[in-house]
Amino acid sequence: MNKCAFEKEYFKEKIGMDKTQRKITLVRHGKPQAHDDYSSFSIVSGENVEQFIRAWNTCKLHSANDIPSSLKEIIQDGELFISSELTRTHESFHMLGISVFESKHLFNEADLPYGIGKSIKMPFVIWMITLRLLWRFGLSCNSESYKNFTMRVSDGADFLEKNKNVKHTILMAHGFVNRVLKKELLRRNWKLIANNGRHHYWSHTTFEKV
Repeated sequence: MNKCAFEKEYFKEKIGMDKTQRKITLVRHGKPQAHDDYSSFSIVSGENVEQFIRAWNTCKLHSANDIPSSLKEIIQDGELFISSELTRTHESFHMLGISVFESKHLFNEADLPYGIGKSIKMPFVIWMITLRLLWRFGLSCNSESYKNFTMRVSDGADFLEKNKNVKHTILMAHGFVNRVLKKELLRRNWKLIANNGRHHYWSHTTFEKV
């Protein structure tokens, strides 16, 4: 190989090396204590829904959490760790042995609206489904609107993408946040390369982009 051909091949390889693949992994937090403390089938009046929501948002993680080995393996090459501001995401990172991470409001879970049907009594799970559906179609009393939530999550995607020198970002967030983020990242041409656990606790989804 002559000198010219050698230099051409060298720079071709160097350019390829500089196009480092970046990864983003979205993780749902572990099982909260409120999952057991407040049964989904507890009969709750509309007046007391707020109490259940506040308890869920401030609770700690359940002492018994089975962390998937696939998640432990995936986070090993993480360079930047980010969470929401809620306790259950902070404690999820602590359970994984991660003590240094950024906490951002952008990735807080979508709040449920409340304050309607105060005299109506239903199982809490029915309240959650009903309120989430009403929220999706415009109800936003005592919560941010669905439109504002999706705008916030889009800003969150901007934040994740701006760290171009980070090879692998790990986000510890929530069910609805991760679902909307997944759609947003796919829209921005990120490639889905791993999807584990669907929407269960500790589920994790990894995306890749050059």
